[in-house]
Amino acid sequence: MVVEELKLRNATVPYHLRDPLEILGERDFKPARQIPEDVKGSDIQEFLRGAKVLLTGATGFMGKMVLEKLLRSIPHLEHIYLVIRPKKGQEVNDRLNAIFEDRVYRRLKTEVPWYRSKVTAVEGDVSLPGLGLTPQDRQTLVDNVTVVYHGAATVRFNEHIRAATAINVLGTREMLALAREMTNLKSIIHVSTAFANCNHLHIEERFYDMPTSYEEIIQLLKSKDDAELDALTPSLLGDWPNTYTFTKALAEQVVSKEGIGLPIAVFRPAVVISSYKEPVRGWIDNVYGPTGLMVGLGTGVIHTYFGDETHITDIVPVDLVTNALIATSWRAGTHIEGDIPIFNFVSSTQNPISWKTFHVLAHRYGPNWPTLHAVWYYFFMSFENPLCFTIANFLFHTCFGYIMDGLAILTGRKPMLTNIYRKLDKFADTMTYFANRIWTFKNDNTQMLWRSLSDKDKKLFFFDMAQMSWEYHAQALCLGLRVYLLKDDVDTLPKARRKWNRLYWLHIAVTTILSLITLKIVVTILRYIPL
Repeated sequence: MVVEELKLRNATVPYHLRDPLEILGERDFKPARQIPEDVKGSDIQEFLRGAKVLLTGATGFMGKMVLEKLLRSIPHLEHIYLVIRPKKGQEVNDRLNAIFEDRVYRRLKTEVPWYRSKVTAVEGDVSLPGLGLTPQDRQTLVDNVTVVYHGAATVRFNEHIRAATAINVLGTREMLALAREMTNLKSIIHVSTAFANCNHLHIEERFYDMPTSYEEIIQLLKSKDDAELDALTPSLLGDWPNTYTFTKALAEQVVSKEGIGLPIAVFRPAVVISSYKEPVRGWIDNVYGPTGLMVGLGTGVIHTYFGDETHITDIVPVDLVTNALIATSWRAGTHIEGDIPIFNFVSSTQNPISWKTFHVLAHRYGPNWPTLHAVWYYFFMSFENPLCFTIANFLFHTCFGYIMDGLAILTGRKPMLTNIYRKLDKFADTMTYFANRIWTFKNDNTQMLWRSLSDKDKKLFFFDMAQMSWEYHAQALCLGLRVYLLKDDVDTLPKARRKWNRLYWLHIAVTTILSLITLKIVVTILRYIPL
């Protein structure tokens, strides 16, 4: 596998001259081929043969990937039901069709063109009683579903406590109640997060006690209005930094109490980043976590960062997360265990990477793929000292934003940077908690799960963090951000490279002028200092 993954690195054609679509893997799609019913698959494929899957959270980042992987890699899977809520005037089928417009499904459409007949959108809302399902749809799910992946959640760190509880806690409770009614249930997986228990610096694969129960929180929400809850939230959170991690911890408490007797497991991924290999390299659709930092650097928007770059960051590629999630459902459905198993899916235990190394690797390959959306050339400084960061942030973000927005107004364009920097400042306050802490994790269950797979499943559902290469991931990281997130197609590369070159010389000119001005000021001051 290592030899296969290093083909790109050892290719005779220089990296920057390679076909971008070849690097992303969009030239590797196979022709459509239906697998006969009598052909036996791998253990996981056979477990999901004839399965009728219920997937929540399919409109989200991970959900899109789980949907794609199931449809493409489980040839005899029978059907997938997606619980989707109407949004912004769009009906659920319109939202489903919009999901499949994402470029990540190009491989699926090529290799499994009949995929659409296997997917049904069911109108629902996990924040509502009974998941917002009609009696008819609920009965359909009860009678048919055999495997459940519950991934729906609000991932907004500072969601209001009422909304976060409704989605993350009550939604989980309602899903477990529905699962108990299912007559053919083989497996149910609750997707949590590795940082649900971030108030502990060492996190094992077990449930943790909380100072309050989910029942108490639910009753409190019923008795208080939003203003009262706003005032109470800091005391409710206690050692948790935000409502997201707090309500995900409460959701695990729900599973520990109300999931007993179900074929259930808890899956805890760390920070999920762009894809490693499947279905294409570098795919992502959001700017959370380190992805946002890379986008900001590549567009010349972010120039400063507060935190220790030597800290280990727990990041995991979305396709490996997806494969591990599917393997977890197989494990939960085929191995009877006394306690509810928990699987920490992290990188730090077996293949740690620091923020600095992640940044260096990204910068090694990223400049080969500049974007038309760049507003300035790359320059970046990180600070551990709060005062130094505040000064640099004021100069290189606040002042820079006002200058660039002023120029935008003068040239008839829409000013954006000052608003972006205000949002970044607010987000930076939230991220300080994570930037200044180091967690250690146990992942014995996850390692055991990997060892228990057959050789065929290890190839089909690769998720071993010990074997993955961070450099291989970095080779497609920024290119993927450009194509899949910024929607800047490869056809614009020549124009983008010309713009990047102009921005480079402009950056050199401005920094030279500023350096000369600073030198002049220093010399002038020194003249008036008596020797």
